[in-house]
Amino acid sequence: MVFSILHWLPSAIAAVLVIALAFARGRERNLALGSLMAVFAIIGLAGYLQAGDYNLTPLDFHTLHAMLGIATLLVSLAVFAYAMLVRRKDGEAQFHCWPGYLAAALAAVTLLMGLLLLLGLAPGETGPVNLSAQVPASGTLPEMEATEFQGIALTPLSAQGNTEIAGTQHINRSSYRLQVTGLVERPMNFTYDDLLQFPAYSEAAYMPCVEGWGFMAKWTGLRLGDLLDRAGAKPEARYIIFYAVDNYSTSLPIDYVKANNILLAYGINDVTLPPERGFPFQVVAESKYGYKWAKWVDRIEVSAEDKPGYWESNGYSNSANVGELPYG
Repeated sequence: MVFSILHWLPSAIAAVLVIALAFARGRERNLALGSLMAVFAIIGLAGYLQAGDYNLTPLDFHTLHAMLGIATLLVSLAVFAYAMLVRRKDGEAQFHCWPGYLAAALAAVTLLMGLLLLLGLAPGETGPVNLSAQVPASGTLPEMEATEFQGIALTPLSAQGNTEIAGTQHINRSSYRLQVTGLVERPMNFTYDDLLQFPAYSEAAYMPCVEGWGFMAKWTGLRLGDLLDRAGAKPEARYIIFYAVDNYSTSLPIDYVKANNILLAYGINDVTLPPERGFPFQVVAESKYGYKWAKWVDRIEVSAEDKPGYWESNGYSNSANVGELPYG
């Protein structure tokens, strides 16, 4: 779901107006409600397009919601246009026919689905979070996609959902550097190969997106705690701020990172992260919504104060705990 207030609020108002239109009587009232509906629907559509969330596959709760929303918009605007142009003999607009009731029914279902998504209660939205123990691994990946790990079925790369703010980033391995700055004794600048020398670990964890989809994968990488220890995080450090090459950012508390042995992954399902999955590194933020799983990370700032990230600055919850309201 697009959790931009420029999308969901006007869209919700438009849906309520569509439902009201099904029960309104009188041409003037119909035209007034219809005009307001059209205005809010167009604003909501603009908010949707601005967010750049055009992916209607795979078919899950989120994409079904988007499809129903589009259908509601088209049917509602068609009925409203018809009502403006045609008069009945008794002077009433012809909204109260089966297309009008169809638009109202679609609006009601879409509104309910949007509410479930907004509250984080959509079926299949959260899924299992982490079903496996974290185990030592090799920094050299087999490069043959795994389908199972510790008895857990993994989602194939071809079936995994994906989202980004500026398209897939393509990063040159030889020139890549990961900067570790801020409240550290030793600011550091690691190459990709430097990071492969850290102790490696693997685990199966579920990446849940607030849009209503998610996937289970085997993640392999280094522990962020080991990285902090190498750089010498100062006692007053409380947060890690992640920055990516596409200007994305987000943050995690250091206590959470260390307590959960959070990984900075370079492998997924036993293959090197492909560009669309975040090569060279993606954060594996267990029990957090997907917007905390930063991809294409190239800088880590250790800080005493938290800094709102890209989506957090746009109204998303900073805690991002799975099962909690992801917005607000």
